[in-house]
Amino acid sequence: MKQNYNDEYDIIDNGGRGDQSRYPLTNAPSAELQDMNYIEWLDNCTLKEQVELFRDTSTTVRDALATTAGIITALLSVSNPAAAATAGIITILIPQLWPSGSDEVTWEKFMAAAEILIQKQITEAVRNKALTELEGVYRTIRLYQLAAERWNQNKNDPQAQESIRTQFRATNTIIEFAMPSFRVAGFEVPLLNVYAEAANLQLALLRDAVKFGRDWGLPQDEVDDIYSEQLLPRIAEHTDHCVTYFNRGLEEAKKLKANLNDYARYPWAQYINHSKIQGIENWNLFNDYRRNMTILVLDLVALWPTYDPRRYSMVTKSELTRELYTSVRGAFYGHNNDYDQNFEEIERNIISPPHLVTWPINFTVYTQNDYYYPMAGLQHKFNYTESIVSLESPVTGVTGTSNLINFVTADPFILAVTIIGFGQLGTSLGIYAMSFGRKSGSISHVGDIEIGTDDYLDIVDRIPVGDSTPNKLSWMSAAPTTLGSTTFLQYVSYAWRHPSVDSNNRISIDKITQIPAVKAFFIDDNHVKVIKGPGSTGGDLVAFSREGYGLSISVFIPGSDLVSFYRVRIRYASSQSAKVTMGFGGGVEESESKFNFPATYSGGNLTYNSFGYINTLAIASQSTAQTIEVYFRQYEEAEFIVDKLEFIPMEMSLEEYQADQDLEKARKAVNALFTSDAKSELKVNITDYAVDQAANLVECVSEDFHAQEKRILLDQVKFAKRLSQARNLLNYGDFESLDWSGENGWRTSPHVHVASDNPIFKGRYLHMPGAMSPQYSNNTYPTYAYQKVDESKLKSYTRYLVRGFVGNSKDLELLVERYGKEVHVEMDVPNDIRSTLPMNECGGFERCGKVSYQAVSDHTCTCKDTARMNTDCQCKDKINHMTTGVYTSMPVGSAMYPDGYHAHKSCKCGDKTMYGNGKHPHKSCGCKDPHVFSYHIDTGCVDQEENLGLWFALKIASENGVANIDNLEIIEALPLTGEALARVKKREHKWKQEMEQKRCKTEEAVQAAQTAINTLFTNTQYNRLKFETLFPHILHADELVQRIPYVYHPFLLGAYPDVPGMNYDIFQQLSALVNQARGLYDMRNLVRNGTFSAGIGNWQVTDGVATQPEGNTSVLILREWSDKAIQHLRIHAERGYVLRVTARKEGNGDGYVVIHDCDNQQEKLTFTACDYTTMGSSTGTQTMMTSPTNCMPCNSTTWKEEMKALVPMLSGYVTKTAEIFPDTDRIHIEIGETEGTFKIESVELICMEHMEEHAYDMEGDIEANIPPIVRPPIMPPTNV
Repeated sequence: MKQNYNDEYDIIDNGGRGDQSRYPLTNAPSAELQDMNYIEWLDNCTLKEQVELFRDTSTTVRDALATTAGIITALLSVSNPAAAATAGIITILIPQLWPSGSDEVTWEKFMAAAEILIQKQITEAVRNKALTELEGVYRTIRLYQLAAERWNQNKNDPQAQESIRTQFRATNTIIEFAMPSFRVAGFEVPLLNVYAEAANLQLALLRDAVKFGRDWGLPQDEVDDIYSEQLLPRIAEHTDHCVTYFNRGLEEAKKLKANLNDYARYPWAQYINHSKIQGIENWNLFNDYRRNMTILVLDLVALWPTYDPRRYSMVTKSELTRELYTSVRGAFYGHNNDYDQNFEEIERNIISPPHLVTWPINFTVYTQNDYYYPMAGLQHKFNYTESIVSLESPVTGVTGTSNLINFVTADPFILAVTIIGFGQLGTSLGIYAMSFGRKSGSISHVGDIEIGTDDYLDIVDRIPVGDSTPNKLSWMSAAPTTLGSTTFLQYVSYAWRHPSVDSNNRISIDKITQIPAVKAFFIDDNHVKVIKGPGSTGGDLVAFSREGYGLSISVFIPGSDLVSFYRVRIRYASSQSAKVTMGFGGGVEESESKFNFPATYSGGNLTYNSFGYINTLAIASQSTAQTIEVYFRQYEEAEFIVDKLEFIPMEMSLEEYQADQDLEKARKAVNALFTSDAKSELKVNITDYAVDQAANLVECVSEDFHAQEKRILLDQVKFAKRLSQARNLLNYGDFESLDWSGENGWRTSPHVHVASDNPIFKGRYLHMPGAMSPQYSNNTYPTYAYQKVDESKLKSYTRYLVRGFVGNSKDLELLVERYGKEVHVEMDVPNDIRSTLPMNECGGFERCGKVSYQAVSDHTCTCKDTARMNTDCQCKDKINHMTTGVYTSMPVGSAMYPDGYHAHKSCKCGDKTMYGNGKHPHKSCGCKDPHVFSYHIDTGCVDQEENLGLWFALKIASENGVANIDNLEIIEALPLTGEALARVKKREHKWKQEMEQKRCKTEEAVQAAQTAINTLFTNTQYNRLKFETLFPHILHADELVQRIPYVYHPFLLGAYPDVPGMNYDIFQQLSALVNQARGLYDMRNLVRNGTFSAGIGNWQVTDGVATQPEGNTSVLILREWSDKAIQHLRIHAERGYVLRVTARKEGNGDGYVVIHDCDNQQEKLTFTACDYTTMGSSTGTQTMMTSPTNCMPCNSTTWKEEMKALVPMLSGYVTKTAEIFPDTDRIHIEIGETEGTFKIESVELICMEHMEEHAYDMEGDIEANIPPIVRPPIMPPTNV
């Protein structure tokens, strides 16, 4: 509550010139006054013939207030018969609205009252039209009332049933037709109370039809239509209209200016400088509108939610916790003759900010010995509802002589009298005394001046709504000031509360009891605050803004053997799903449970439909009375607003009630799956996960109470599951089949597996661990699962929905594509569901416990630049739109940005690892339900030969990642039309152009590689190498094969096993030919490890001799004249051999390779640094020449330059050969140098006889069947 604890009041003006005899009011009232009631007391203390009572409230306004207050009192009355009979509410309303039959006097007073309050006249045409419509409404609703009376007397009479059916339909039509006449454009505010009363009639009529329509003989579908198509929409429509134009009237009322020359209304204005009170009286006009229109309109609106008979099936005990303020009295005393009263300053001093309901214990009014300004200060002592802790407010003003005004709950104050007086020459207007009258007639007084004293003005304050149920004084406000050394209260006001507010939160045993959340006795100020209500709730609200303790409410439950338990239902609003713990204690039993409160609106101003309901606790009734505490505790930061707690008495056993609730929940879930009652087709927006959850609900139905219904629902939900599986284009999207990873199923990396040990999934689900990093490898291999939907399953120009459920994930990426990365999103989904599931007695999770996970929305908020979604997440639009993929969950033809992108919300998450094209996958976060994802993807023309299909892939690239996933599906949604059709055609055309370029690049690269490979072999069977083929030629061919683009899928690049791309097959074929060439090369070379691919293996080397990478191979390096490498070979004697060495000498000296047998026959190849310049390079760098292609020239300049670039080969290397005809079967090859550096790329020893006899030819078609190559064994190196 604010520091000054200021409140408002409505004044009743008693001129101070009464004939009442003087008596000291500072003491206890006299016996004469004690015997008076408060009306008699009012009559005794004022002269009505001299000064009209309620000067600021005209007779017309008072009459309108009294009529509306009487209606509200009747509707709130504990004896309300509305639930017992047809036309019960209407029977209450007609005598109030038409007290003398068809006379429209009451309605004219409603209009006149609003005109006075807003100071705007209704034109005669508008007024007459409205009154004419109201006359028709009266006539038809009176006929309905008569028909209802006849039916109530004999409900089985067919004529009575026919009569009331006919009259209901006629009356409903007339009122529906008349309603626009009560909201004529430009006159909505002065007509507002008329609109509210007429709307109240219409809602009461529709309520009757829903509650009693089946008994009248109306078909069930008509009753359902009345409920869903009329009653609920009209409650929302009428509520929002009244709140909207009440607020618009408030803004207009701020501009009103009081006419202080009207001394009949402002008698004190003739005694004081007008500038001292002009601002106050202007504010009073604004406050008059706010106070009186609250009674005339908003108090009625607050009751409309209870007109829903399916939610409020019994009489409801409601409370209006709003506070109303009577007018400010006193004057403004500025400094330096500055009397400009700021409107906001008065509002701040007088009106308390939103707060819990307070119950005053006493007021302390401090007085001082100052002749003109005796009232010095004010302090309150109070407590919250049913709190044992009393609180004190700070002192407003200063202390002095204390005067205590004690409050008694059983005998509340219902009026206050402010006695003001005037200083010399009208320079001041001081507050001299105050009197407070109780309902019993007793009086408490502060000050020395008595009521009726000459030269003083007595102003009586109360809410002028009639005398049967007066409002209760709840607060007093004052604004202090200081003149010189004197501090005093310059003006005061009073706050009043509706009599419906119960001081002890007593729960009714035969009614639904609404307890507003502001009647709590405790709130956690660090996490919870009281906020201003929207106007339709009858008071303020309690808002949870962050994680922590919430609020506690104490309620009194009478003992009863008729009630089994009380169901606690919460009316709330939330822009996000909120997880809240609720519990109760203090009575015979204690309980605590966690509840998921689904989001009810997308944020912004609260409207009627912003609020939702959820059933929570069940509190057992006891035979003796009990006082219990109900508490809230929130576990996440989410905007969560509580309006009311509703306690619903239940006579059935708790077990039977729970069984009925489970059955109803399961029935609704199953019915919601299908498009019609025939239950032959699933709704498009129903996910496979929703089907599984419906099955879980059915399985939780009690067989003890509803065995037959459970069997029927099981059959229906099983059929729904078969329909869901049949329409899913992904094979085994629910992973239930043992063949989920077979030929037609999912392709995954190692360690991805299916499990069935997580209770949030119906059965089996896919578990993906983080990326793999082998112990002895520097590589990290992403975890993946993918599947391609074959083109044969698709239709041309059709939208498909892509959906799934993620139990939890970290660094999980989803890719769905056809013409590019249409959907690419990274999802971090919290593991927050398992914790909400209760445990069973065996330690397992209990799906049928009090709390289970529920998907809260068909819309999701998984945000990604390439997957723009129309969601309700409260995020800012992302500025950078980096891709051309436009795939959202929006309907075809939905609104788009001018650039062709769908309007979307981005969730402000940080970018992660950059994708291959420079684009970042985007995190999903801050959304209604991060566990559910839903996107769409569109197809162009289906081409079976191209077989593009749809590609669905999941990947985790980080070692810390993880994902548990299920219910993956791609289903047909609808044919494309309009803008969406044009968009996909444009994208398809662009994709075809891109594919032409890709094919062109592919063909050039393949032909270059094929040409290089062909030059290695002697024939097209690829089973014999040319003698001229050197090892560098093979390396060159391999390099060209490696340059073939689009071999692996870019999304899963670097994965193990490899994931094929568009050129994977041809790459594998050409790689096999290169490998074949390597095998043939190794076969004919008698030197083991002659290419040094195994380092120095098979060679005996001196210390310091080693190999090092160079280009795309390894070379042997000798750096010292003492270095050497030797290999001993066994051969066939008397045959010729060719020694061929490719090497390079750097610096001075020679490098040499010597071959000799045991008879000292040898040949020597010598290399010098001059070889390259004198002989040229036999290997050098070679230009890749490509054969002509049939495709159009590639548009990519980069690719052209890349393909024409020189293939890097080892520069400066030369190849030399020598022939030897050894006489023994053993030879030795020795490599050495004299100085400088000697590099050897390869050493070959080829048998001449084998070359002549084709001894190493290989049979068969290499492209069809390449046998494994058996190479000479690689031996570990040894030192010489």
